[in-house]
Amino acid sequence: MAWVDVAGLALLAGVGFTVSLLISELSFGDDAPHYNHAKVAILVGSLVAALLAAVVLRLRNKHYRKLAEIETEDADGDGIPDVYQQ
Repeated sequence: MAWVDVAGLALLAGVGFTVSLLISELSFGDDAPHYNHAKVAILVGSLVAALLAAVVLRLRNKHYRKLAEIETEDADGDGIPDVYQQ
């Protein structure tokens, strides 16, 4: 596991916003003007986290797909991937 994997998962964890909505409701109340601002900020933050996680994880997957192709390439057809031969 590389640091980009950890960063992608950390960004993906930013999507979990239900507890934040509950805390903002308990702290501000339904009729307070700050409650609506907090709700919008939490939803925007979750959307940004989801978009950033999608970008980072897609780039990570593209990199690992290329590595898998290199590791399984067998140009001489002897049944042993070329990366394991000198």
